[in-house]
Amino acid sequence: MSESNADAGQTERLEELQARPDESGPAQRPEQRFRWKIFLLLLAFAVVSFAAQWWLMREDATTRVMVTMGFVSFDILMLLVFWLFFSGLSRRAKKIGLGVLAVLTILFFSLFRVVGYRGEMLPILVNRWTPTAEEISLAYFEEQDRLMSDEPISSEFPEITEADWPGFRGPRRDGIVMSAEWRRNWDDNPPKELWRHPVGLGWSSFAVVGDWVFTQEQRGENEAVVCYELQTGRQRWVWNDKARFSETLGGDGPRATPTVAGQRVYALGATGILNCLEATTGKLVWSRNILDDADALNISWGMTGSPLVFDDKVVVNPGGGNDAGVIAYDKNNGEILWKNGDRVAAYCAPRLETIDGIRQVVTYGGEGVAGHEIETGDELWFFPWTNSDQIIAAQTILLPSGLMFVSAGYGKGSALFEVKHVGGTWSVDEEPVEATSQFKLKFNDGVYRDGYIYGLDEGILACHDATTLKRKWKRGRFGYGQLLLVDDVLLIQAESGDVVLVEATPDAFREMTRIEALTDRTWNHPVLVDGLLLVRNDREAACFDVSLSEDIAVKPHSSDVNLTAAASALKITNK
Repeated sequence: MSESNADAGQTERLEELQARPDESGPAQRPEQRFRWKIFLLLLAFAVVSFAAQWWLMREDATTRVMVTMGFVSFDILMLLVFWLFFSGLSRRAKKIGLGVLAVLTILFFSLFRVVGYRGEMLPILVNRWTPTAEEISLAYFEEQDRLMSDEPISSEFPEITEADWPGFRGPRRDGIVMSAEWRRNWDDNPPKELWRHPVGLGWSSFAVVGDWVFTQEQRGENEAVVCYELQTGRQRWVWNDKARFSETLGGDGPRATPTVAGQRVYALGATGILNCLEATTGKLVWSRNILDDADALNISWGMTGSPLVFDDKVVVNPGGGNDAGVIAYDKNNGEILWKNGDRVAAYCAPRLETIDGIRQVVTYGGEGVAGHEIETGDELWFFPWTNSDQIIAAQTILLPSGLMFVSAGYGKGSALFEVKHVGGTWSVDEEPVEATSQFKLKFNDGVYRDGYIYGLDEGILACHDATTLKRKWKRGRFGYGQLLLVDDVLLIQAESGDVVLVEATPDAFREMTRIEALTDRTWNHPVLVDGLLLVRNDREAACFDVSLSEDIAVKPHSSDVNLTAAASALKITNK
């Protein structure tokens, strides 16, 4: 055999071998195994850490939710890193997993939407096809507008008496109902609903004088001051400003409650518009923007402090650093009488207090509590008490002992401090007389009775000694609602909408009775006047008869009332 033939034969055999299938089969990829042990370890860590922080922070709902959001975000990131880099799965499997997660996320937000947040910052979810509260209320107002009459209202406005509720938390701004004739045996004789109807967005409460009820609402792009009849809920007049305050966590609309003085209504909108209106007609007397006058920016959740009206003054607290943190206007014409102070504003209403026999304006701003001379606005004294974000929304309480009670949420707590007046000089020690981190009033005002302070400590009702701030008891979850003191009873408007009666006693927590007054998130203060209980939130208002009368005529809901008759006294004024 020649050399060339041998080479050809070797080539043929090599090609034959290459063409022959490998008896061991196709090349095997490395085996893919999901690393269950690591996954279960990470999952266990996430569950245990979540449960631990939830338990440790059980008495501070706001901080708990904020920390929880951080934990959840970290846990999600940790699981995503595991899935992408340490799961042991193929690239294709990882992509499929991420795709499934994306589809589920898109599907969830296609079916549901966030319509607001509860007091502890948990989101409120509803399905996408549920009408919003604003859509429902605007449809109701459109029908009333269509049938309204321009006939003037001839009713005389009454003199304000001790039995009336002319502004935020009553005539003394303390949440105490002084002259109440009402029944509390609701189990045997439940409150009778007199009327119920939609209202615009916002967290305003009611001012009530005689049969006149005033509140503030957001109606579309208009910020409205509204007057209703107490007995029927029918609308008397509306004043509109082209303004809208919007904020994701707190919701849209005005926050403050109107103040009635004499024959006029003073209302502060969330964007800083201060109006003086005729009480009987809603006609504008004068208007200012307090933020413009202070050359100040609005705060995160809007202007909230209800105007303080006394003597010839209307006092507001816009804050800012331009010697205009507190402003007094002439209540008759709106001219500035004085402006003073550089401290940051917060969400509390100014109060008129008498300390050592001297009247003064007390403001609780983002940095702490200050007293101001009523004729000049000069700061007399200051007590620092705030939290890290300067979010302050609970009213101070001047106690019979002369000490002042102050509280803040977001992990801060409460304190007692003393205002001293010696030789014409005012002073306050920076260190409180007493302090506790166990009593945190976030945006829920407390009340004082017989040596004890009652309030919703991060949504749970608590009783504390007004001398030592020692806790007597803490029971009952009412969320971030509001409360009144009526005789020896706490009337609590729960965040859920329920109205609950609880004995105002340091001995123990004792719930007496409750009714379902509203059916959604409620942060507005209730009002009890002349045996009638008024409640509202950012979607509806209702009135219940809790008087001592044995023969109560239950009036129809406004939805059943002939709309022509209901609108006969309606007058709309637009700006």
